[in-house]
Formats: sequence, C-alpha cells, structure tokens
Amino acid sequence: MPQKWEHAHVTGPSVAAGRELGRVEFGPDDLRRVREMVRTIAGELIPERADNAVLAVHEVAVNSIVHGGGHGVLSIDETSDSLVFTIEDADGTGSVPHLRTVDGEATSGRGLWIAQRLSDRLTIEARPARTRVQVHLTLAS
Repeated sequence: MPQKWEHAHVTGPSVAAGRELGRVEFGPDDLRRVREMVRTIAGELIPERADNAVLAVHEVAVNSIVHGGGHGVLSIDETSDSLVFTIEDADGTGSVPHLRTVDGEATSGRGLWIAQRLSDRLTIEARPARTRVQVHLTLAS
C-alpha cells in the first residue's frame, strides 16, 4: 500500500483525470524549460497565479533532482476545475517526503513547504519504485 501525505483545501482524486496539456522529462540542466512550460500553460489558464505555479513546480522539480535519482517527469493536466502539475521520479525509497517546519536559519528544506502554501492542494504518493507529487491550482470560474 503506498504511503500518502496530503494538504488539501478541496477534495478530489490524487491523480489527474483530465486533458494533458504538456509533458517533459527533466534533469538538472532542464529546470528553465520546466519553468517556461509551467509559465506558458498557467499564464494562459490562470494568469493571476502563474507565478505561484512556476515557483511551486520548480521547488518540487528540484526535490526530484536532489532526492529522486537526478531526474523526473512533469506532466500538466487540466481537469474540470484545476490545473494539475504532476512531478514523478524514481525515488525508490517508498517513504513519503516529510514536510518540515520552516527554520528561519535554514538554507534548504523548504521546497514542499513552499509548494504546499502556493497550491490549493498538494498530494504526495510514495511507492517503492517512484514518488509522485501533484500540485493542484483551481481554475477561475
């Protein structure tokens, strides 16, 4: 059974079941491309929150690189009410990353905390072969 951690202001499935708008494999040299893709898609659909989307996804992508084998895959889906940014990597530990309390002196360890605060919903699913983090941002009605 996979472990899950979830921060939610809204309810719904942890996996996007919608229209895929973009997909990119990334490594350390591809973070700019990840940010540009997120900015382009979020800028069209939720322009008032595009900066939040870029920063939240960037932080999770960096975690994938640092803790998930050096690379990951970002897919962006549009559901009936949200943009869902899914970041998967081959972590392989099967343990859910911990959301740390922010220490004013720390210079790292804030990525999931930032992503949680900038999203409407953040889900983390850890399996032995991979970790999946989803950043959900609600579409304007």
